[in-house]
Amino acid sequence: MVSRDKPLPLYYQLKSELLEDIKKGIYREDEKIPSENELQKIYNVSLITVRKALSDLVQEGILYRIQGKGTFVAKPKIQRYLNLMSFTEEMRQKGIEPSTIILNFGKERAEKDIADALNLANDEDVWIIERLRLGGGEPVALQKSYLPCSLFKDFDEEFLKTASSLYSILKTRFNIIPYRAEEDYNSINISDRVIAERLSVSLKTAAFLVKRITYTEEGIPFEYAVSILRGDRYSIRVNLITER
Repeated sequence: MVSRDKPLPLYYQLKSELLEDIKKGIYREDEKIPSENELQKIYNVSLITVRKALSDLVQEGILYRIQGKGTFVAKPKIQRYLNLMSFTEEMRQKGIEPSTIILNFGKERAEKDIADALNLANDEDVWIIERLRLGGGEPVALQKSYLPCSLFKDFDEEFLKTASSLYSILKTRFNIIPYRAEEDYNSINISDRVIAERLSVSLKTAAFLVKRITYTEEGIPFEYAVSILRGDRYSIRVNLITER
């Protein structure tokens, strides 16, 4: 209950009340919550208090607004911890059923930036695997992986159709096990119409552009991956530890 007798700011109390109602399922995903005027009457607070609480929840991705229609409950974001795991493992760990659509598979000569990332000569070939990744049936990421043909000579597209995880294929068929990875994150606005359509978002939607180089325990780079993660479906969590 929102009360002026409590030491916490009223907007914070209202925000907590709304969060609790969402957790209890009183307001469900994509369901409209009461209007600002209705919330003002329900909780006996000012419009300024209501707007501050709603603004915070929108910025945190808990709610979203549709111009002229109101404020709605957003789908929970996929919280990405910065550790090394496959997309399949990441989704299942969060109780979300993963699936994949293979968009492209082929072989071509590595471009300079890819060759540099994988420590390849400029004339070496790489396998290119482009996939649309879905969580709970909804597109959440586009991923393009580059694998050195010298390490994976007999790679076949059929492998991708019979296994849910690329890393599991590399482990079982080629005895290549991910040991560590380097990732680079940048925020972007999607400007390519094809990418926007594949991810089921509009142009200019915020997203994460992620570039990853994955290594074996011996320090051999075996995958260079470029991913676009929907900004409205992902958040990044980092654990920070003080050095002693």
